[in-house]
Amino acid sequence: MTAAESFGQYLEIVRAHGGSKCPKAVEGVVREATERLPRAIEAYRHDPEDLDSCRADRIYAPDYAVNLDGVTMNADVAASFHCGVPQLNSLLCVYVNDSVHIPCAGKLPAGLEIYPLRELPEEYHADAAALAKNTSDSPAGLIDTMLMTDGFYIRVAAGAVIDKPLQIVNIFNSTMPLYTSRHILVHALENSQVKILLCDHSQTPQTAHLNAETVRVVADNGSKVELYDIEESSPATSRRWLLEATQHDSSNLTVCTAFLRGGITRNEYRINVVGDGADTSLSGLAICTGSQIADNRVTLVHRGRHCRSRQLFKNAMFDESTGAFGGKIIVEEGAEATDAVQTNRNMLASPSARMLTAPQLEIYCDDVKCGHGATTGQLDERALFYMQSRGIPRHEATMMLTQAFMSDVVDNISFEVLRQRLHVLVEKRLNGTSGSCDTCAAACRTNISKEEQ
Repeated sequence: MTAAESFGQYLEIVRAHGGSKCPKAVEGVVREATERLPRAIEAYRHDPEDLDSCRADRIYAPDYAVNLDGVTMNADVAASFHCGVPQLNSLLCVYVNDSVHIPCAGKLPAGLEIYPLRELPEEYHADAAALAKNTSDSPAGLIDTMLMTDGFYIRVAAGAVIDKPLQIVNIFNSTMPLYTSRHILVHALENSQVKILLCDHSQTPQTAHLNAETVRVVADNGSKVELYDIEESSPATSRRWLLEATQHDSSNLTVCTAFLRGGITRNEYRINVVGDGADTSLSGLAICTGSQIADNRVTLVHRGRHCRSRQLFKNAMFDESTGAFGGKIIVEEGAEATDAVQTNRNMLASPSARMLTAPQLEIYCDDVKCGHGATTGQLDERALFYMQSRGIPRHEATMMLTQAFMSDVVDNISFEVLRQRLHVLVEKRLNGTSGSCDTCAAACRTNISKEEQ
């Protein structure tokens, strides 16, 4: 199937159906994306440096069903929720396929508002439309916008400090191959603070699923947004995860993604630092086995002055898995005193595993401090020999070295409970076991009741 056919099938479905049932707040955004899509498909060109098996058109090529009418779907939360974060005491929201549920709606602290886009008060329509607007020419991004039937709108009031983390559990539950378009819109107003945790799980792991999730964040002056993403889905799942963020003066954005289980994953980060004195921290880890694929693409644009950014991405590749990292830091003219560092470290634990990496810098300003680097290597055989000579089996020694390799990514997480638990999740992943839902914050919630729909 050609790229035009891969993307064009969704446009044909929408046209034949007479359009998708989108929320009123984003009608204009959806209409514009639909109108722009044919031109974007026509102009689509494959970047020869792309990981061939993780091209967006390849991910979108299979024949997936789409929920154009936005039919509400339910699922057993406890049966899917395996991230095993105990005593998190979070504010729980749930995405069942592409249906939004907000169990925490009646328990929100002062300063935090969460709405399904379908029920968004009219006073926030303009803000939601501005957040949801797709400014890129990516056919995949335009398709995701075109198929938007609901989403989360999250607003943090000026000066509000939200102590409890907001936890959004993404559940896939379908007996047929399904495309889900998920949208999370976050606006953190001046001097506000919020933590958001995203978790991906599957109740039907044998069913093919395309998880297309878009997270858009605006961090106003002095605000602080922490975003954590844990993927524990299934080998039958393909995922395209997009983060678009805009940072204003003295804002702080922290993002950490963890690929623990899945099939094909492509994470894209597009960060636009327009304000002065902003701080950005991006990190990610991936543990790939079998034929899994993990691909991270970062474009971070510095436009403000006296800004700092740090990127750290680590991958451990086993068996015949494949990884890729494409990172670009752009320092625009006038962005004086920018301090930016990008680091990619990769470990190949199998002769058949492979890793492609391409860190890049584009600097159009003299007064900056920027650096980037990438390394790819194998497990230290001397360390393995030493550990085996002390009675540690080779597979345990491999696990211990891999866990140590990943530790600095996890240690960068300031959210203490999540940091501690993610260390455990990495260990369980390397042991070939899954996290338990017995002690998680949502374990007692066996389903989403009709009153919470």
